[in-house]
Amino acid sequence: MTMLELNGSLDLEHFTLKVKLEIKKNETVCLLGPNGSGKSTILKLIGGLKKLTAGDLRINTNTIDSGQTFVHPRFRNVGWVPQNQMLFDHLTVKQNIEFSPNSSKKEVSELIELFDLQHIQNKKAGNCSGGESQRVAISRAIASKPQVLLLDEPSTGLDEKSKQIIYQYLKTQRGVATLLVTHDPVEAASLSQRLIILEKGEITQVVTPDEIKTSPATPYSASLVGLNFVPALADGLVAVTDKGVELILSESIQGQVNIVIPPKSIALYKEKPVGSPRNVLMAKILEIHHLGENVRINLDGQLNFIAEITNNAFEVLNLHKGDEVWAAFKATELITTPT
Repeated sequence: MTMLELNGSLDLEHFTLKVKLEIKKNETVCLLGPNGSGKSTILKLIGGLKKLTAGDLRINTNTIDSGQTFVHPRFRNVGWVPQNQMLFDHLTVKQNIEFSPNSSKKEVSELIELFDLQHIQNKKAGNCSGGESQRVAISRAIASKPQVLLLDEPSTGLDEKSKQIIYQYLKTQRGVATLLVTHDPVEAASLSQRLIILEKGEITQVVTPDEIKTSPATPYSASLVGLNFVPALADGLVAVTDKGVELILSESIQGQVNIVIPPKSIALYKEKPVGSPRNVLMAKILEIHHLGENVRINLDGQLNFIAEITNNAFEVLNLHKGDEVWAAFKATELITTPT
């Protein structure tokens, strides 16, 4: 059952926000995008702090925003946790959570216990720390028994224990359509059934967390999962990038394509390799990041891309920032999709 439907636009200062999305009951969807792409504005539209320029917004099949209708935020049955929490500073923690007329004493008590707020339930919200305020805001939104739950960076300011409590709740909650905004792709993948990628006010991709790992549609999508993304024009087994770099493919294809190069598929050499790799490019090391057992290396050259090699390979090669290297990858390692 579809709980939330938004199909409309909003004229903003630098671009027009165009959105078409739907979220089902019991589904969590994550909205990802660069800063300024319109993510928080979408939450404001659904929450009732902004009005659509055109189109309509429905919750549980009821129209709440259109050319003829605009339902006041209080009557939308939406629970919202904005980035600044918007607590009532003069009320206690408990009074904030039970503020909604839909809340029950039993559920308020359960939420206070669930989010570990017993020891501060009589504390004024204005005296709470950032992490405490975030837990109170989430509890208050849940206590209102919403049909739609909006979470804008919900784990901000929380310790790991509090994060896990929220994550567990979101994974088990029932009867609610949840729209989550986060900058953390790991958080998004672990909590969401679908990801909506928003760039400059337009949705560029709607995918599952698994699909984006192999089929990102834009450089931004690829960056979320640490992949190299190269648009190119293919002619048979050869694809030419916009920089004029030729890449050898494993299968014949024609036309415009997106090529994904997994960082772990790229091998680095001090001397130009010979043999099996079909693609060999010269590059310069820009940055080196140590990630436990592996090392992630930003490269600049014929293409700008990232390689990920083992610590052992890094030490054997004795690599440093500024070194020139040869980057090699097999044609069979490339993931090519037509556009």
